[in-house]
Amino acid sequence: MFEGRQVIDVTRKILSGMTVWPGDPGVLVERTDSISDGAVANVSRISLGVHSGTHMDAPLHFIDGGKDIDSVEIARLFGCVLVVEAPSDRIGEELLEPYDLSAVQAVFFRTRASMRDEMTPFWDEYPAITAECAEYLIQNGIVMVGTDYFSVELCRDNLYPVHKTLLSHGIAIVENLALKDVEPGVYDYICLPLRIAGSDGSPVRVLLFR
Repeated sequence: MFEGRQVIDVTRKILSGMTVWPGDPGVLVERTDSISDGAVANVSRISLGVHSGTHMDAPLHFIDGGKDIDSVEIARLFGCVLVVEAPSDRIGEELLEPYDLSAVQAVFFRTRASMRDEMTPFWDEYPAITAECAEYLIQNGIVMVGTDYFSVELCRDNLYPVHKTLLSHGIAIVENLALKDVEPGVYDYICLPLRIAGSDGSPVRVLLFR
């Protein structure tokens, strides 16, 4: 299936002390048993919030009683994705109008946020999707939406209309993608969350294929 194809990993690394959304749990990766200290094997553990690094929001994140991450339909987790360059802070539907979205299942937006790495301090002026763009994506049958920073939503919008609109229609939201080296265009994708029963989100591994 993948022989001769370019594979691009667009997942951010999980690192101790990496930047998280303000107020979320910090990230810790530590070795609990070490061969160099006499243990028979190296064993590590991690402590992190489910919205750390590259992650997926389940409907439960903003919809009380919504589906948890274990209930997200498998069919949404792979298919064709359109990567779109979003040059301004406002990610509007006009960016999508030149494209035939009937040929893809997902849209990822590449913004200037992709220039920031896992340890760069939190930035509250990141580009975000407009409510009108969210509606346009729904109307065109998109089942997964991704951005390259911590939220699809403006940091200062405490009503979360974009999250609620997308998640109420069962659209998977993937945030904090690593799209710095990805050219705009159409790719095949796989996006796999952990099966965490009852969770409102999960870290994911996201791969693009061309």
